Amino acid sequence: MNEFLEKYRNQKYISHFLYEQVKEKLNFPFDLETYNENILNKEYYIYKDYFENMFKGIDDNIILDDEQIKSILADEDYSLIIAGAGAGKTTTMVAKVKFLVDIKKVNPQKIVVMSYTRKATEELEKRIVIDFNIPVKVTTIHALGYSYIKEIFAPHKCYIVSENEKKDIFFSYFQERIFPFKNKVKQIIDNFKINHQEPFSKYFMNYYQTTNSFKDFFQKYKDDMLNETNDIEERIQDIISSYIYRDNPITINQEFVKSQKEAIIANFLYINNIPYSYEKIYPEFFEEHKIYKPDFTIHYGGEDIYLEYFGISEYDDGEMKRYQKIKNLKLNYHQKHHTKFIAIDTVRNEDVIASLKEGLLKYNIPLKPKTSREIYEKLLENNPRYHFFRLEAFFYHCIESIKSSPNRQQYKRKIDEYIQSRPLNERPELIIQFSYIEDFYFYYQSKLYGGTNYGFDFSDLIYYASMYIDHVHNNNFLLFEHIIIDEYQDISYMRYEFMHQIAKQNKAKITAVGDDWQSIFSFAGSNIEYIYNFQKYFKGAKLLSITNTYRNSQELINATGNFIMKNNNQIKKTLHSNKFLKTPFKFVLYDDEI
Repeated sequence: MNEFLEKYRNQKYISHFLYEQVKEKLNFPFDLETYNENILNKEYYIYKDYFENMFKGIDDNIILDDEQIKSILADEDYSLIIAGAGAGKTTTMVAKVKFLVDIKKVNPQKIVVMSYTRKATEELEKRIVIDFNIPVKVTTIHALGYSYIKEIFAPHKCYIVSENEKKDIFFSYFQERIFPFKNKVKQIIDNFKINHQEPFSKYFMNYYQTTNSFKDFFQKYKDDMLNETNDIEERIQDIISSYIYRDNPITINQEFVKSQKEAIIANFLYINNIPYSYEKIYPEFFEEHKIYKPDFTIHYGGEDIYLEYFGISEYDDGEMKRYQKIKNLKLNYHQKHHTKFIAIDTVRNEDVIASLKEGLLKYNIPLKPKTSREIYEKLLENNPRYHFFRLEAFFYHCIESIKSSPNRQQYKRKIDEYIQSRPLNERPELIIQFSYIEDFYFYYQSKLYGGTNYGFDFSDLIYYASMYIDHVHNNNFLLFEHIIIDEYQDISYMRYEFMHQIAKQNKAKITAVGDDWQSIFSFAGSNIEYIYNFQKYFKGAKLLSITNTYRNSQELINATGNFIMKNNNQIKKTLHSNKFLKTPFKFVLYDDEI
């Protein structure tokens, strides 16, 4: 009550959360909405010049409108800013951070800004940290979860499980627990149809019974393929090119790497018989108790030689400062530890292989090229997953669904309820399917947490960080006063729970920004329920909106808005634009015979 009265007497903004706590005790008439609107109007004129000049010298085209300014000024404990497409939500978030630091004198270290994707996070970091030089923590939700995990589970080395490691785990499972038992293989064939397709390749289904081990089966497959192929060189080039020039490049050794250049480096090492590991954990901790994974660890003459590819040309000017800092840290680290180290630092159009050869020559590492047949045989060896990739993808999809569910701890009961709800003739097949999925689930988890190092997939990062957040022993660890969340329409149950726990632990204020019209990540576990019913999940929350859009014409907004609003669950909003276009659509017909 004292806090309420202090704000009331001094004509300061009163949050809905505070009002909900005291409204039953008030002995005088009080209209919160009218009161706060008067406060916002007063503060609007006090800070009008500040906001008008905020982006001068950064981007002179940015001018904050009235709705943006008032949503920044609103001092709520929990607020959701509903922003239409092109309404300047990122600009509003950036301005909110600057206002908190400049005017409210909040320590930048007490603010965390997070988004769903790395790309969105990098854009926010560029505009807040680089453009305005405000050192707040800008992060993805998963990266923040990882920070908590490392603190909670110290002194274990905690790492994020890569796609390569997940692939290896399933391969081990299939070789150990499925293939040796032909009755299991047949049971899977009889009971699993994945997207109306068989779980295994045609070759596998024709020949799996002819060998006792998967190794023998696969040797037969390779022999058959080698005997059928004449143009080995051409086939090699086609396969390698298809590996490299894709969204997620793969090496000959089937590692998923971060760039095409890394794939080229890895392939060169493999073709020339130079043993290496990709992103192997370095034996010692990096700075601030972080683990360090050099791009490549070359194993030669009983020693490890570390290789980093600094693809400077792949970053724009905004990202360059941040990446240059990381590069310098790594260079200094290797210099300090007197390691054998190769740095490939490319600029545009530089020949990465020439730089690599020069680095290898420095340590007298010889090139011993493999034959075409050896390379092709290796490429064929990469194909074991081809024979069961549908089954692998389906099992991981099921595990991810279990892990990201609010019913994770009761999944057996929920699945049993589902099976019992189905017709009697369907139940035996479902029981068999679930028995295999559960068996792999336990196997997978045992591989992640069975050793001295702990591996976390993305679901476990958030789940265990949220579950054990009160196990953080460092009293100065990530103490936040303000949590700002981007793309809130794509929040999932576990991400919501994590945000809620952080806010509760820190008594922090939450500003969420999102647009229910742009929810696209339901396939990855997001649940639009958390934006539709924000005030249910954050008691005493306030909904704000910014409706002036600067991207599209009014005619386009009207047409698309009318269509979207046919779903009555959508949050009602009317967007406004100062752009007009008589014919905002072009309909392109196609011939579905083609």
